[in-house]
Amino acid sequence: MTSDPSAESGTGLRIPAAIPALVIAVPVAVGALLGFAGGPLFRGLANVLEGTPIGAPGWLHLLGDLPLGWSVTVMTGLGVVAGVVLTLFTFREALSLRVFDDHVESQVEGREAWTERAGTTAVFRDRATLVFLRRDAAPARLPGAQDLRERDLRAAFDRHSWPWRDGDPYAGEYERWVDGSPGFTADEHTLLRRRLDAGKDEAARIEADDALFAAGLVARTDKKQLHVRRVS
Repeated sequence: MTSDPSAESGTGLRIPAAIPALVIAVPVAVGALLGFAGGPLFRGLANVLEGTPIGAPGWLHLLGDLPLGWSVTVMTGLGVVAGVVLTLFTFREALSLRVFDDHVESQVEGREAWTERAGTTAVFRDRATLVFLRRDAAPARLPGAQDLRERDLRAAFDRHSWPWRDGDPYAGEYERWVDGSPGFTADEHTLLRRRLDAGKDEAARIEADDALFAAGLVARTDKKQLHVRRVS
């Protein structure tokens, strides 16, 4: 009997290398172009600002008066710095996963998480979020999944026998929530207001989702609107 190495080491998923390469290449290219053509532009902008009460800052005159060689070097260097910062930010904000038979290890925005396979009824991507529906707990939502290819996600979860779905199996059961609308109790409205106010505060959102699930509700946001379904 042979063992499956992927069951022990897991299947790793990260953003494609082309994305950070593009993130660093664009500001470098823009910096180089500004280096070649920026002198006249900076001088023109400085002249325009000099005719206003604001005036032109000294650094703008300095950039406009740089020789071409120095202009290209300085602006390309600034592009490199901007590209490196953006690349580091991209890696930090992007979701990375390691999928095992019995759990998933994830890291996004500097936070690590562990999601158990037991009790998970469905896994799917909802725009920029990877969602784990669970039988006895609120859905687990991992942000930063927009740059992971769906075919790679599907292949990794299928390989480890997770219940991957191409979309939310309960999508048709959600209704848009309006504060004070009939069909919800006063306590439910209070919980839903808390969920809406959580916004991008991850800790507050998780706490609100747990409280909603305990009350028999699941909520998700769509275009800054809150949509709700009842847990069957």
